[in-house]
Amino acid sequence: MQTTVRMVEKKRDKFPDIDDAELFERKSFALLCTDRIKKGRDGMNSQMIKTKMLKDQRSFTKRRLGLASTRSEEPEEKHFINNQASSQLMMEEQDETLDELDGAVVRVGHMAENIHEELGHQNKMLNEVEDDLENAEEQLGLVMGKLAKILKTKKKWQLCTILALSMIVIVLLFLVLHT
Repeated sequence: MQTTVRMVEKKRDKFPDIDDAELFERKSFALLCTDRIKKGRDGMNSQMIKTKMLKDQRSFTKRRLGLASTRSEEPEEKHFINNQASSQLMMEEQDETLDELDGAVVRVGHMAENIHEELGHQNKMLNEVEDDLENAEEQLGLVMGKLAKILKTKKKWQLCTILALSMIVIVLLFLVLHT
């Protein structure tokens, strides 16, 4: 639930029908539910609840085995019932742990999908930058070729004229900027 609220917060333009007040209410509700679930899980781990569950599991095992609850149990039967109840309780705890692990794996999977999508976008942007760089290199090569033609000329008066005009442009630019 909190993931959905965060997604709406990140992409507000895609959800124009949800105003800030409603988003705040949903966020508060999600936090309240998460806190209640945590408190419930913390309460489930107390020793008193575990003892009650073990006792219930023992009585269930007795009923399943057809043992009367009124007669006294022999030590072997008591040991067998305790082992059965303990193993059942342990399996339930392992199931809960596996469910939590499954949730964590699903969240990691979603994060991996998001990372994959982001890498795809960045790869596309890098390809665009590479194309722009290739175009700039081509244009620079053309300019360098023309400059090489000019510099290889035997007419020194053309080079002197180009240098003189370049100096005049620099001086004029300097005067314009400082006045």
